[in-house]
Amino acid sequence: MSIIYIERSPLCQLGMKALLAQDILCLSHPSIDFLQNGKTHFNLIIMNFPEKIYLFEEYILFLKHIRALNPKIKTLFFIDKISPLVLSLIARAHPDAILDKKEKTDVVFEMCLALLQQEAPVANGHTWSTKKPPMITPGEVIVLCEIARNESINSIAQRLHLHPKTIYSHLNNASKKFGICNRVELLKMIAML
Repeated sequence: MSIIYIERSPLCQLGMKALLAQDILCLSHPSIDFLQNGKTHFNLIIMNFPEKIYLFEEYILFLKHIRALNPKIKTLFFIDKISPLVLSLIARAHPDAILDKKEKTDVVFEMCLALLQQEAPVANGHTWSTKKPPMITPGEVIVLCEIARNESINSIAQRLHLHPKTIYSHLNNASKKFGICNRVELLKMIAML
């Protein structure tokens, strides 16, 4: 088994198995417990961006653990909602390739094959990784994820043991990195995910 596919939809899991005609381990979410059971011989991880951005930290942790066990493992992200925030979060995962979820199956197949063969994937205009997205700090990510849960500034500050002004500072810094002029626009961008 050389591929892990992280996707909640059983139909998508079946489609990927049929497309690649290989034994693929399908997980509905990243599981560090799975890695601790000694199953670590994988060459490729295919991940969909989670529906709720506050779950993305689980994906980052999973990738850190599996890369510690296998530094040569390749990663491919599928995204269906493209925004500067999504691209910035995915950039923290250092993927080898990013594809639109609506991409044609032959492009997905070629990309996966190249990654399995440890080759650099050829973009051919299909990847979204042509421009480096703004890099947001771990603190900004945590605050944005908490905001996505519809938490108030004061409750976030209490839970994270930070001053509310620090929360506002993280929001303002993230807004500037995305070229957004106010917090309301940032909240709209988060809500669209």
